[in-house]
Amino acid sequence: MNNSNIKNPAPIAFFVYKRPDHTKRTLEALAANDLAADSDLFIFSDGPKDDGAYAGVRQVRELIRTAKDFRSVTITEHETNQGLSKSLIAGITELCDRFGRVIVVEDDILTSSNFLRFMNEGLDKYKNNNEVFSICGFWPSKYRQGDDKAFFIKTQSCWGWATWKRAWDFYDYHAPGWEKLLKDKRIAWDFDLRGRYNFTSMLLRQVKYDIETWDIQWYWAIFARNGLNLFPPYSLTTNIGFDDLSTHKSAGSAWIIQNIDLSIGNIPIVMPDHCDADKEKHENHAEFIYIGLHDRYKSRWSIKSLFWFLYRPLRFIEMVLPFGIRLGVWKR
Repeated sequence: MNNSNIKNPAPIAFFVYKRPDHTKRTLEALAANDLAADSDLFIFSDGPKDDGAYAGVRQVRELIRTAKDFRSVTITEHETNQGLSKSLIAGITELCDRFGRVIVVEDDILTSSNFLRFMNEGLDKYKNNNEVFSICGFWPSKYRQGDDKAFFIKTQSCWGWATWKRAWDFYDYHAPGWEKLLKDKRIAWDFDLRGRYNFTSMLLRQVKYDIETWDIQWYWAIFARNGLNLFPPYSLTTNIGFDDLSTHKSAGSAWIIQNIDLSIGNIPIVMPDHCDADKEKHENHAEFIYIGLHDRYKSRWSIKSLFWFLYRPLRFIEMVLPFGIRLGVWKR
């Protein structure tokens, strides 16, 4: 990757709430990127949800007002609580409408020194390729094979990522077309990474109950159009947010934290010229999600752990039976 090829870096959308320590570390990591001084940073600070959040929000805002080392810093402070989904969707949409592309970082995502470089090179190289929907920064260290080639897969990661207006325009909070998952079991099977994770249930719960999430709709928008996402050969980000201050935290979330060495971020990355999904890497990512789910529940016996143990074989049986009993696992 060559900095001289990046003449006008994409704007960075940085979303913060009430975690000053996380925000400080993430800002410092972003500022250490070699393209930070040429990049415009847009910080979106959500308002407090309750009285207990006021102190954290105030400390975060005091911190972000000191942000420097970027070409410019623009801060939006919401007086009331928008919620993560609403705040993030609005910020991404605003910057996509203004600049045609955006790099997205939340307050718990540490980045390597070439994260912005990889994002911008991907945005430039594939800007006119409608098959490519996003550039992702996270890749599980377990599946790093030692090469320097980026690759495409059909799943997506929101731990430091980028997209274009042409792709984000397909995003819809209400996930139109979701009915296909009920009508065609094979579509649901593929959407669930061949039975490894119940994304179908998550999307249906979002549609029916509005469970305050945004990324499952983004995955659906990409999946429904057979889109591709670019990933680096080694991780350029790591998540430091699995703690008691997280907006969305579930028991066992720590499974996903790995010993990711962000210092290797100076190794050059080769961008693929052909946009073909790497089936092996796609399976790696699906396995990573499945193993993490197994690890989350293996330490305790519960109805939920039994459900996830049986989920994949039940879904496979349902898919292969042409007129079989509809187990309806996704409706749980």
